[in-house]
Amino acid sequence: MKNATRVASALIALGLPLLQSGYVQADCSGNCAGWESVGNYNGTNPNLPKTIPEGQKFQAAINNYSSSWVTDFAWKDNNAWERDFKSSSLGGIDNQYGDDVDLVLFSGHGSSSGFYFGVNQDDLLVHYNDAALGNKDLEWLIVDACQVLKNDSNKFNRWGWPVFKGLHYVFGYSSNTFDVDSRGEDFIKYAMDYGWRVRDAWINATIVSENGTTAAYMRADNGSTNTYNDHLWGFGSVSDDPDNPTTLYYLSWGT
Repeated sequence: MKNATRVASALIALGLPLLQSGYVQADCSGNCAGWESVGNYNGTNPNLPKTIPEGQKFQAAINNYSSSWVTDFAWKDNNAWERDFKSSSLGGIDNQYGDDVDLVLFSGHGSSSGFYFGVNQDDLLVHYNDAALGNKDLEWLIVDACQVLKNDSNKFNRWGWPVFKGLHYVFGYSSNTFDVDSRGEDFIKYAMDYGWRVRDAWINATIVSENGTTAAYMRADNGSTNTYNDHLWGFGSVSDDPDNPTTLYYLSWGT
């Protein structure tokens, strides 16, 4: 459950009525997305002025291109919490937020260890050992942050085997990346309006947004799945969840 201040601000942002109790839990049974963006890091990292506009444009694009998708949560700055992505088995609440929807965008700072928040709830960093995603709902995670998918010999042991528990894709960057507010919106445009596969939507969204960086994705399969051809729900085929994946794939490209 969330505190009343955090809940009220999010409901207003989503255009939903306030609940008398002041508490709410994300619990979407349809085609659902969520986003978390940190612009103000409270001195723990440099501020990023374009991350929150990116989340807002991501949500607006979903509203524009689909009547069957809803944005289930939208947390920013001090209301964006590490525990939203931490496994419930470790005391987190990913089963209420990060793993309770189909598609999530995070925009902020990152490193090969994970991605960073501006307040300690429960920590400033979602470490790869904290996350076990897809065992409830999440198919596609966009981490628009530096180096989370860094291309080195240990990449599958970071945001790979520990994290993919039914998750289809993690989209992100191998290199540093620029603070750009268009990538989430562009991803939705290509995936929904153009009907592209999610992998192609992310590839193009990164290429058109900047030059001189290295973007990436990681995806999982087992013997009965084919996530390579995934589309967003309602816009083409979607693989069964790769529970207990046997193979991880990685691709990086220059922008």
